[in-house]
Amino acid sequence: MKKTIALLLACILCLALFAACGKTETPAEPQENADVSLAGDYMNDRCSVTIAEDGENGFAITAYWGETAKDGFNWTLTGTYDAAAKRINYTDAKKESVTYTDVGVFDVNGVVFENGTGYIQVNDDGSLTWNDAQDADMAFEPLERVANEDEAEPQRTLKDFVGSYSADRCTIVVEATSDTDGTISVHWGSSVSDAYEWTMTGYFDGDTMRMSYSDGVKKYVVFNEDGTLAEETVEYENGCGRLQFFGDGTLRWEDEQEADNLVGMTFEKLPA
Repeated sequence: MKKTIALLLACILCLALFAACGKTETPAEPQENADVSLAGDYMNDRCSVTIAEDGENGFAITAYWGETAKDGFNWTLTGTYDAAAKRINYTDAKKESVTYTDVGVFDVNGVVFENGTGYIQVNDDGSLTWNDAQDADMAFEPLERVANEDEAEPQRTLKDFVGSYSADRCTIVVEATSDTDGTISVHWGSSVSDAYEWTMTGYFDGDTMRMSYSDGVKKYVVFNEDGTLAEETVEYENGCGRLQFFGDGTLRWEDEQEADNLVGMTFEKLPA
């Protein structure tokens, strides 16, 4: 009897050990944080995007793409963040064709499409890649995040970019009357005796480092042998465009009337 009881106890103990081993729990995999910090401003050379939180795991997005210095497109859309794919999906994009009329002011020409679909991919480096089903051929370049005031160095003013910039036979002179307002003068030499000259006043946006204008005046000028002005002819007024400054001491000039002449030109800042 004692041997039988001992054998039963041993069996019970073995079963308990096996049960304990089988009950080992597998640790839960860490969950993606759905409350990602994507809200903010993003931009590349031609596109500016603003993302704002819109409810739980949702975002409201506005974007502007400059087709030329004067014409472009506005988008408005809302999307939901997919943590597994690391992207914002949307199905309600509205795209409008707009024309720049003054600093920060656009006239809507018409609706290009509504209920557009696509997604905005969050890359590992924090940049965004915009994939739009209706604008697949546009090949959006990655959008870099613009640091906010808490993250960034002190915001630059127009006074940080005053000076002369040159490319080939063209020289641009930028002067500041305040942190945001200033003048632009351009001299483009045709020969030793004649040239084209532009004058305009502009407003500087420290977030995008762009100086926009809508009052450009272009003149054709002819000089005497001693360098004095012989004659001048106004070719147009109320020219529209902007200067895009970069942190490496260069700028790009975009002008509605001169777009074809400025393709591929980068202006280098001259020593003071």
